[in-house]
Amino acid sequence: MAVIAALALGVWIYQVLFPSDEKVIRKLLAEAAETAAIRPNENPLVTLAGGNKLVGFFSRDAVLKVDVAGVDGRTISGHDDLLQAVTAARASLQEAKIQIHEMHVVVNADKVSATAQIVASAYINGSSDPMVQ
Repeated sequence: MAVIAALALGVWIYQVLFPSDEKVIRKLLAEAAETAAIRPNENPLVTLAGGNKLVGFFSRDAVLKVDVAGVDGRTISGHDDLLQAVTAARASLQEAKIQIHEMHVVVNADKVSATAQIVASAYINGSSDPMVQ
């Protein structure tokens, strides 16, 4: 019995110390959603810094495809385009809350790239009606 418990503990420790690529990506995307939030009456410098931190979650060659119901889809490629989009969006917002509902992550066989599909609700400027994307 003690051997089985020790083996189970060893497997758990290994998973904690060396999580799968999918788990790492899921955690980073959850942190990115939290970083994307804007608190009411946030200092503009903090808002700008949050935008830079948000962009830092993505690789330099990341491609984001954004589809919002009722709005034309948009593709954002690379850090420069992402930083422009994030800075423009954050400049026009007073408050933003992001909640992730679904997340599907597929790590490609090359272990160098991955695809993630996310369903999230964004509550903008104190609205109680979310924008779902």
